[in-house]
Amino acid sequence: MKDNKQVSLIQRTLLEVAHFKKHNLNEFLIGKTDWWYSPHYDRIMAMNTGERPLPFNKKYPEINDWLWIMSTIDGNLVLD
Repeated sequence: MKDNKQVSLIQRTLLEVAHFKKHNLNEFLIGKTDWWYSPHYDRIMAMNTGERPLPFNKKYPEINDWLWIMSTIDGNLVLD
């Protein structure tokens, strides 16, 4: 597999969805899930609350750089 830096953000997020499916993490595979990315921490996070994630590290609340990537419904990409 390519290094994460060589794969687009959408591809990385779709890989995360596939990992969730593989490991039966159904909390994020049922209903609507928003997928967010933090450039500072290079992390992808799934949120099913309909809200933006809180700062990743509470010690540094000023680093709140979450970018919305995409939404899924029941683990399938939503195209609007």
